[in-house]
Amino acid sequence: MNNIDLTEKLAFIGTHDPEGAERLKRLLDRKDALGAGNVYGERFTDRQFSLVFEPLLAAAYERAKILEALPEQGEVIPVLSAKLGMEQKRIFDHLKELVRKNLVEMAAHKDRDVIFRKSNVKRETGSKE
Repeated sequence: MNNIDLTEKLAFIGTHDPEGAERLKRLLDRKDALGAGNVYGERFTDRQFSLVFEPLLAAAYERAKILEALPEQGEVIPVLSAKLGMEQKRIFDHLKELVRKNLVEMAAHKDRDVIFRKSNVKRETGSKE
Protein backbone atom coordinates (compact mmCIF):
# COMPACT_ATOMS: atom_id res chain seq x y z
CA MET A 1 0.00 0.00 0.00
CA ASN A 2 1.43 3.36 -0.94
CA ASN A 3 1.48 6.36 1.38
CA ILE A 4 -1.10 8.33 -0.62
CA ASP A 5 -3.68 5.56 -0.23
CA LEU A 6 -2.78 5.25 3.43
CA THR A 7 -3.04 9.00 4.05
CA GLU A 8 -6.36 9.23 2.19
CA LYS A 9 -7.80 6.24 4.02
CA LEU A 10 -6.75 7.56 7.42
CA ALA A 11 -8.25 10.96 6.59
CA PHE A 12 -11.52 9.31 5.47
CA ILE A 13 -11.64 7.19 8.62
CA GLY A 14 -10.93 10.30 10.69
CA THR A 15 -14.00 12.08 9.32
CA HIS A 16 -16.27 9.32 10.62
CA ASP A 17 -14.32 7.84 13.55
CA PRO A 18 -11.64 10.26 14.79
CA GLU A 19 -10.71 8.04 17.73
CA GLY A 20 -10.25 5.00 15.50
CA ALA A 21 -8.11 6.96 13.05
CA GLU A 22 -5.97 8.25 15.91
CA ARG A 23 -5.39 4.71 17.20
CA LEU A 24 -4.29 3.58 13.73
CA LYS A 25 -1.94 6.57 13.42
CA ARG A 26 -0.39 5.77 16.81
CA LEU A 27 0.19 2.17 15.74
CA LEU A 28 1.71 3.33 12.46
CA ASP A 29 4.00 5.72 14.36
CA ARG A 30 5.26 2.76 16.40
CA LYS A 31 6.27 0.77 13.31
CA ASP A 32 9.95 1.74 13.58
CA ALA A 33 10.06 0.99 17.31
CA LEU A 34 8.48 -2.41 16.71
CA GLY A 35 11.03 -3.08 13.98
CA ALA A 36 13.90 -2.12 16.32
CA GLY A 37 12.84 -4.77 18.81
CA ASN A 38 11.81 -5.01 22.42
CA VAL A 39 13.83 -5.84 25.55
CA TYR A 40 13.73 -9.52 24.57
CA GLY A 41 15.21 -8.85 21.14
CA GLU A 42 11.96 -9.64 19.32
CA ARG A 43 11.47 -7.62 16.16
CA PHE A 44 8.55 -7.03 13.81
CA THR A 45 9.52 -7.31 10.16
CA ASP A 46 7.76 -5.07 7.62
CA ARG A 47 5.79 -8.11 6.49
CA GLN A 48 4.69 -8.94 10.04
CA PHE A 49 3.65 -5.34 10.62
CA SER A 50 1.66 -5.35 7.36
CA LEU A 51 -0.07 -8.59 8.35
CA VAL A 52 -1.29 -6.86 11.51
CA PHE A 53 -1.86 -3.30 10.29
CA GLU A 54 -3.50 -3.79 6.89
CA PRO A 55 -6.51 -5.81 8.15
CA LEU A 56 -7.05 -3.23 10.91
CA LEU A 57 -6.93 -0.41 8.36
CA ALA A 58 -9.26 -2.26 5.96
CA ALA A 59 -11.82 -2.93 8.71
CA ALA A 60 -11.74 0.68 9.93
CA TYR A 61 -12.14 1.89 6.33
CA GLU A 62 -15.15 -0.39 5.79
CA ARG A 63 -16.72 0.84 9.04
CA ALA A 64 -16.21 4.44 7.89
CA LYS A 65 -17.90 3.59 4.57
CA ILE A 66 -20.85 2.13 6.51
CA LEU A 67 -21.09 5.29 8.61
CA GLU A 68 -20.99 7.41 5.47
CA ALA A 69 -23.74 5.33 3.81
CA LEU A 70 -25.97 5.24 6.88
CA PRO A 71 -28.81 7.73 6.38
CA GLU A 72 -29.99 9.98 9.22
CA GLN A 73 -33.20 7.99 9.74
CA GLY A 74 -31.26 4.72 9.79
CA GLU A 75 -31.27 1.63 7.62
CA VAL A 76 -31.48 -2.16 7.75
CA ILE A 77 -28.55 -4.47 6.98
CA PRO A 78 -29.88 -5.88 3.67
CA VAL A 79 -30.21 -2.38 2.20
CA LEU A 80 -26.74 -1.36 3.43
CA SER A 81 -25.35 -4.59 2.00
CA ALA A 82 -26.83 -3.88 -1.42
CA LYS A 83 -25.75 -0.23 -1.33
CA LEU A 84 -22.13 -1.02 -0.35
CA GLY A 85 -21.69 -4.35 -2.12
CA MET A 86 -20.62 -6.06 1.12
CA GLU A 87 -21.87 -9.32 2.59
CA GLN A 88 -24.62 -8.93 5.19
CA LYS A 89 -22.57 -10.85 7.76
CA ARG A 90 -19.65 -8.46 7.31
CA ILE A 91 -21.96 -5.42 7.66
CA PHE A 92 -23.45 -6.97 10.80
CA ASP A 93 -20.01 -7.58 12.32
CA HIS A 94 -18.97 -3.99 11.61
CA LEU A 95 -22.25 -2.64 13.02
CA LYS A 96 -21.69 -4.62 16.24
CA GLU A 97 -18.32 -2.90 16.62
CA LEU A 98 -19.83 0.50 15.80
CA VAL A 99 -22.56 -0.08 18.41
CA ARG A 100 -19.86 -1.03 20.94
CA LYS A 101 -18.06 2.23 20.17
CA ASN A 102 -21.34 4.20 20.53
CA LEU A 103 -21.13 5.44 16.94
CA VAL A 104 -24.28 3.55 15.88
CA GLU A 105 -27.41 2.54 17.74
CA MET A 106 -30.28 0.17 17.15
CA ALA A 107 -33.20 2.53 16.54
CA ALA A 108 -36.16 0.29 15.73
CA HIS A 109 -37.30 -2.78 13.81
CA LYS A 110 -38.59 -3.06 10.28
CA ASP A 111 -40.26 -6.42 9.88
CA ARG A 112 -37.63 -8.79 11.31
CA ASP A 113 -34.65 -6.51 10.64
CA VAL A 114 -33.09 -4.01 13.04
CA ILE A 115 -32.82 -0.43 11.86
CA PHE A 116 -29.38 0.96 12.67
CA ARG A 117 -28.71 4.70 12.75
CA LYS A 118 -25.86 6.96 13.75
CA SER A 119 -25.78 7.45 17.47
CA ASN A 120 -26.59 10.77 19.09
CA VAL A 121 -24.68 9.77 22.22
CA LYS A 122 -21.61 11.93 22.80
CA ARG A 123 -18.63 9.84 23.81
CA GLU A 124 -16.73 10.58 27.00
CA THR A 125 -13.53 12.49 26.30
CA GLY A 126 -11.96 11.63 29.61
CA SER A 127 -11.64 15.24 30.66
CA LYS A 128 -12.90 16.24 34.08
CA GLU A 129 -14.03 19.71 34.96
